[in-house]
Amino acid sequence: MTCTYKCTTGCVNARSVGGQKMIERSVHKDSVIPLYHQLKEILREQIANRTYKPHQQIPSEPELQKIYGLSRATIRKAIDGLVREGLIYRLHGKGTFVADPLDRQSITLDSFTENMRSFGFVPTTKVLENTLLTEVEPELRQKLGLEQGDQVIMLKRLRYLDGEHILLATSYLPAYLFPGLETVELTGSLYKTLAEKYHVRTSWGEDFIEPVIVTEENARLLNTVPGSPALLVERHAYTAENDLVEVCYSLIRGDKAKFYLKHNG
Repeated sequence: MTCTYKCTTGCVNARSVGGQKMIERSVHKDSVIPLYHQLKEILREQIANRTYKPHQQIPSEPELQKIYGLSRATIRKAIDGLVREGLIYRLHGKGTFVADPLDRQSITLDSFTENMRSFGFVPTTKVLENTLLTEVEPELRQKLGLEQGDQVIMLKRLRYLDGEHILLATSYLPAYLFPGLETVELTGSLYKTLAEKYHVRTSWGEDFIEPVIVTEENARLLNTVPGSPALLVERHAYTAENDLVEVCYSLIRGDKAKFYLKHNG
């Protein structure tokens, strides 16, 4: 059921989900924020606070139209955005459902720390190495667009979710862009540090994903079995001006992650 309550800042909807009454935020059609983005954030919040739990169906597009008074195109754009982010998934002929956090590996430039917190996990990081390299492999130097003799910062970190080993990330960054980074405490968000301390903001990236077998050394770090499957993600992170600022290799336990990819025809 749906009813409307008046308030000084607009209106909110009260309706029943799973037999329980819930209060919804409404969209503001006079706001400068696009309507699809407002709806996307409302649904994201409802997923985060478990109004809609993993594998639970969210309202259909016609239902969302009635609830929020938006066009079908606006609803579709918001839903498509959340599907791309891996927060929800579609089942043909059945509807749209909330993805299980354990089934999501966000392929975005969001902070790992903040991203995982938004899914209800407790992320932690252990820095294994943070050092300045003077000798760099030619292939890596070429990827970073550096000349021979240019220094590189190598940052190796072990990432955990709720205390469980998830991935091993090794980042390489041009030292001239981030002087002194090798002395900075980096158990939090690397991208946040780059933005706040060096005023360098990552804007977009590209990922290269391949299946690999975990070596004995990496198995020890990831608390898994040598020879077990894993995913190796090579990320190139860029600024809005298309300057490459990081090459990162993330080794993700194969039993702890899935990737959602949407292919447009």
